[in-house]
Amino acid sequence: MIYCETERLILRDWHEDDLLPFQKMNANYDVRKYFPSLLSYRRSELDMRTMDAVIKDYGIGLFAVEDKESHQWIGFIGLNYIPETSEYPFKELPLYEIGWRLLPEFWGKGLATEGANATLKLAEQHQIYDVYSFTAEANKASQRVMEKIGMTVYDHFELPNLSKYHLLKRQVRYYINLRK
Repeated sequence: MIYCETERLILRDWHEDDLLPFQKMNANYDVRKYFPSLLSYRRSELDMRTMDAVIKDYGIGLFAVEDKESHQWIGFIGLNYIPETSEYPFKELPLYEIGWRLLPEFWGKGLATEGANATLKLAEQHQIYDVYSFTAEANKASQRVMEKIGMTVYDHFELPNLSKYHLLKRQVRYYINLRK
């Protein structure tokens, strides 16, 4: 099912043939540079099945993204629900996080921004008005996307379960309120 279309993207539920490119993307060092580890093929499969189930149950989530012209799967963009039981040190839990992950050949073309803006419109339709996003302080590309979609720095925090010397320990969190 298609949930949203933009000028260049289709945000939709997940298809079985998205699995292998999703697995390869999550095993790519460049894609996972700002995450603590690569993901195994099995973990990626579990994640894809979970993301698809959430979308089917709630009509919103982390959508598969398809290039409109080629119909190629290029990554995912959407909202991730983070429950109170999460390991994150946020007093605002539960919360919604907007996120994206695209194949490297689609970076730098404004696609994450385009899809994220569409996701914010979907969030409003679902009466989700408080949206956060976070990344490693070193991940300037994702921070630029956050700023382009109207988010501002909310706070800085440290990822639990990482050594205090780990490069990704320090994170920055952005926020946007969609109420008009």
